[in-house]
Amino acid sequence: MELDWRRLRAVVIESDDWGLCAWSPDEEARRLLLDTPAWRSPAGIRYGGSTLESAAHLASLGAALREVRGGDGLAPVWQANTVVAAPDYARLAPPRFHTEELPLVDFPDTPSRWSRRGLREAVDRLVEEGVWWPELHGLHHLPEAAWLAALRRGDDDARRAFAQQSPICRSVEASGEYAAAEPRALRVGNLRRAVERFRRLFGRTPGSFCPPDYHWDPALDAEAESLGLVTFQGRAEAAGAALPRLRRMLLAARWPRFEGARFALPPRIAFEPMQAEGRSERLGVATTRRAVRAAWAARRPAVVSTHRVNYAHLDPGWAASGLAALRELLAALAADRAVFLTDAEVRALVERDWSLRPIGARRALLRYYGEPRQPIAFSAPMGVERVAVGEAPAGREADVTVADGRVTGRFDVGEHLLEWSRA
Repeated sequence: MELDWRRLRAVVIESDDWGLCAWSPDEEARRLLLDTPAWRSPAGIRYGGSTLESAAHLASLGAALREVRGGDGLAPVWQANTVVAAPDYARLAPPRFHTEELPLVDFPDTPSRWSRRGLREAVDRLVEEGVWWPELHGLHHLPEAAWLAALRRGDDDARRAFAQQSPICRSVEASGEYAAAEPRALRVGNLRRAVERFRRLFGRTPGSFCPPDYHWDPALDAEAESLGLVTFQGRAEAAGAALPRLRRMLLAARWPRFEGARFALPPRIAFEPMQAEGRSERLGVATTRRAVRAAWAARRPAVVSTHRVNYAHLDPGWAASGLAALRELLAALAADRAVFLTDAEVRALVERDWSLRPIGARRALLRYYGEPRQPIAFSAPMGVERVAVGEAPAGREADVTVADGRVTGRFDVGEHLLEWSRA
């Protein structure tokens, strides 16, 4: 049966740039680069204080997520689009910068000035709680060829930023990791390396993908599909697309739509409360809440996009203000009985009326919105021999068993927390 998205009131929070070692590692770098072109640009005025998140930033964000409950009684889940590597500045040798392949430091390790004690442990804690869901945002978020060319040419702004362990310069800001101007072989290789590192880091294939800065060459679609990347974010916001407003309207009207195995989430709703001058209502709580309700009225899940810069910043007051705005928004959406999903859950519900999201290593959230008590089956996590169902609201039941590596069950409509037991 077709899912009624207007009744479900689904919200996906897609948040870009987690794990990204940019713009500034510390206040000294920011101060020394303030007069360079990228930092003087509109983007630089807003993002110049953006920095790699710390364990404290994640603790504050996790606390804000745990404060509220959606219409299903569950805390919101934060889909953290994650960058999985950074340039290894110590192995890049000026002034010639000759290298066959850009040397990288894999997250959670970082270049020296970007060190954040306890960051990986903080991520793991939130994942185990079920409020943090990493997805892929790229290998290093850099137009690698353009950056190295700027360094080799001796571009002053690129060299000065390099000295501060920052890649941000005019050439980087003008392009993107998967932009068509980058060599195709490099883009394909970086995509493969990104997926490989993500799997190693989080133990699974990415469930969705958001190309950095929305630069994406459609010629890479087949390569992405071969790697298991078949669910895309930000298609409606693609950089350089003609008639962007009309494009958004058409893609929204045609949702959901598959192109073979490829599936795109609906156009994003921007929630960016922190602007250069401080907190702004232009893309703030009231505007976002209206857009979320409009998406529900149009029978679509509401996809809210909010960047890391709002919550992780060199200025503690900036980050605190962004977090306060987020708390307001979450409280307002909870009052509207919103249900918080991930991209992968949205796609699964479109395809089959039920979804399954792991919560740490020992639990999983099963959402069942089809005909009551119809049998479903799926693979059990490796080593799992038994399953129990957590306490559900009165009148909601489930029968579920594990045998030969398969889980089979019959569920009433609603959300069911499965608890795994291993031998």
